[in-house]
Order: sequence, then structure tokens, then C-alpha cells
Amino acid sequence: MKGSMNNRIAGAGSPRVKFTNLRKVLYRRLGITKHQVIEYYMKIAPMILLFLANRAITTQRFPDGVNKEGFYEKNAPKGKLSWVKTFKRYSESANREIEYIVCNDAATLAWLANLAALEISIPLSRIDSYEKPDLVLFDIDPEPPAGFEEAVAVALLLREKLELLGLNSYVKTSGKKGLHVVLPIVQKYTFRETRAFVHQMGRILAKESSLIVSEFRQSKIPGTVFVDFMQNIRFKTMICPYSLRANENAAVSTPLEWQEVKRGLSPDEFNILSVHKREVDPWKGIFENKQMLDFRDILAGKRRNANEPRLESTRKLVTRADEPQALEEYTARRDFTKTQEPKGEFIRETATLFVVQEHHARRLHYDFRLSREGVLKSWAVPKGVPEKPGTRRLAIQTEDHPLEYSKFEGTIPKGQYGAGTVEIWDSGSYKLKIWTEDKIEFSLKGSKLNGMYVLIRLKKSDMKPRRRSEWLLIKTRS
Repeated sequence: MKGSMNNRIAGAGSPRVKFTNLRKVLYRRLGITKHQVIEYYMKIAPMILLFLANRAITTQRFPDGVNKEGFYEKNAPKGKLSWVKTFKRYSESANREIEYIVCNDAATLAWLANLAALEISIPLSRIDSYEKPDLVLFDIDPEPPAGFEEAVAVALLLREKLELLGLNSYVKTSGKKGLHVVLPIVQKYTFRETRAFVHQMGRILAKESSLIVSEFRQSKIPGTVFVDFMQNIRFKTMICPYSLRANENAAVSTPLEWQEVKRGLSPDEFNILSVHKREVDPWKGIFENKQMLDFRDILAGKRRNANEPRLESTRKLVTRADEPQALEEYTARRDFTKTQEPKGEFIRETATLFVVQEHHARRLHYDFRLSREGVLKSWAVPKGVPEKPGTRRLAIQTEDHPLEYSKFEGTIPKGQYGAGTVEIWDSGSYKLKIWTEDKIEFSLKGSKLNGMYVLIRLKKSDMKPRRRSEWLLIKTRS
């Protein structure tokens, strides 16, 4: 990285990357400049590219440094260089195509670093088979006053349980307060199956220790450690191994050897100034160690202690999974470190409730929600729910929301999906008459809304494939 501060070549035979503002300080406390960030990513490139390759990445960019507000980016930025590889995927939630960056070489990594893309996150599947994960993630997340030491204890207990199943696990620092335990697997399972597996392991650990919780609704109990299963969703991400984090210590999410994970370990040891000097490669060969999650077969041959709790088969776990696939889209679209919206779990709830939320987003609209099968079925109604008999309103079906959302009021931060204020306009109960694929008939009993309503799905011959379902919401005369 010596010499001119202008054009650089990020490797032999690589495209030319023009660097700018190299003296810009991005980590004020340590005085780390963009020059040093690019230098770090070039030194660590042989390691990090193993995990970035053929994945649709997302980034957190901080052009003014970590002491100023950054922004999340998943769509390729304007001005993307022609040689940068991308992966396009239609987003039902955005009703448009998303163009993700794919970072397969040092030149692309250098280009990202020049954009101050400090944090780089990866999905748990590759672009050639993005419906089938090749990684399983256990996010070990302590809630203060629990801290890193408690996360270490839980990670070691988890490793022990996984070994009893004949599974080799890998561990890294998250770069923040917790640890990530990862399994490489063959690409034959769905995200629903891997998520159910992680959830069930969390339940088993929670039965052994009051320190551990396995359900999201318990995750904010002070002094506990949450074994988070909810990142195991298509296109949800984890921070890439060897990625920087946007905190004042310039921490790095660092792969560790299990023998390093012990009392006294501090995540502050691993940052931009130290990680590239490590001589060990703890995750070497990880993708050559792809494992099966056929629980019954593994347990039959590998279970060492007859008193160990048996995991159920994948089929049984998925059948009773606590977070149905219906909430995948809701969870995938939100960054719960930034929004106060409920993270959401499936609740076996039989109550018939409705809520209308006034939503001041880019355009004012009203979100109409009916509880059904453990979630809130949802529609965006641009002109509001009709109050006079005979009135018809367009209602655009959106993703299912968790039941907890029925009580949500607040401001969704700028840069997050649906940014703006949300207020409850009306709520109450409903009585169902008919619920079919194309027609829902019901009566509402609320403070403002009362009487019979019907939702009728619109059928248009020119409707584009995968376009959001459009309905008419009608207040009937009877």
C-alpha cells in the first residue's frame, strides 16, 4: 500500500481500483484511516474471500467514520464498476429486482473498502443454491449484566452437545458482545429445517442452565444468554468471518480455535491491528467438512451417553416449529438492532383480533391486520379502511406479521423498511364467517369500525408474476 494515493491495482491481473480520500479517519479513537482499512482487507483477502465467494453480500457503509451515522446497503450502489459481479433476485417485499454484490476477488474487496463498507455480511447459502443453506448459525447473545464470559460458557456447552451428535463446530467472535458457533452442512436441508434444529438445541441447553434462554420473548431478561436461531432464514445474514465491525475498537469478527475459548478471553484482543498478524487459521478446511443433519442416524451411531436428551427427527421438528415459514419474510426485511418492531415468534393463539395501524411512511396508508394461524395476516390500505356501507378500498396484501405487532406503536428508523411513525388507529375483535383463498368475510367489533366486511382477491389477466396480491376491502350493507 505504499506509493501514490491515486490508482492502485488490487492484485496481479486484477482490474484497476481508484482509491479516494485515503487519509479520511474512519475510526477516530484509534486514528484508523481509510488507507489502513483498505490495507487490512488486502492483507486478509486470502482468508475472507473464502467466505465471501459466491454469496450475495450486504454491507454497512460509514463514509464519515464510525462516529457518524452509517447506512445499510444490499442493492449494488450507483456507479458500480462494470467488472463487479452481481446476483439479481426478485424481491416480493419490494416488488422489484435486487442486485446484490458478489465479492469473489481482491479487486472487488478493495472497491468495497474504498466505499467505506466496513461491515460485510453474508447469507448462509450460496447464489447457486440460495434456498438451501450450507452453514448453520448459533448466535450466542448475552444480555447484560451477562457478558462475554457467560457467552464463552454457553458456547462450550453447545460444542459439547454438538459433539455428542457427531458434529464438528466452528467458533468466532461476533465482533460485538457475543460468539457465533457455525456448522458447515451439505446443501440438502431447507432453512426451515436448519432453523428448527438450532431452536431445538437452544431448548435443550435452556433445560440444563437457568443462564440460557431459547425463546425470543426471553431474550431481554437481564443476565441471560439467548441462543438465537432466527438468523437461519433465507437471505438473513451473519457478519462475515474477518469482517471489521463499526465500533470504536475497530473489532474484527475473528475465527478462533476452540482451545482459545476459555475464561479470560476478551473480544478486544481481536481488531484491525492484530488479526492479520495471527498465524493460525482456525477455520481451515471448513467447507471440506460438510456434515449431515440426519438426527436419527447420527444419534444411533454417535450418542455416547444414554441419558443425553434425544433430538427429534427433522420432520418432527419442522412440523411443530415455533416460527412458521410465514414469518421468514417479515424477519428477513428487518434489522432488529435498529428497529424497535417486535422480532416475532409464532404463538399458538386462537384469539380473533384485528388492528388497524396508521402508518406515516413514504406515503400515508393504513395497515389492516387479522389474526390467523398464529400470525397477523396483513394488507396495506392506501385510503383507509371503509367506514360507510358500500365503500370499496384497494388493499395490497403484505407479509405476515407476528401477533405482538398488534400492540406496536412507534417510529421505524430512517433507512429501515417501512420507515416512519406507526400508531394504532383502531383495534378489537372479529368474527369469521368465511375464509377461502379468494374471499374472506367477517364482522368487526372495534372502537371505530363495526359491522360486516369482505375481502375479495382481484384477478387480473395482466398481473405480473410474483406481484403482490391485490384485494378489495368492502364494508357490506348487511
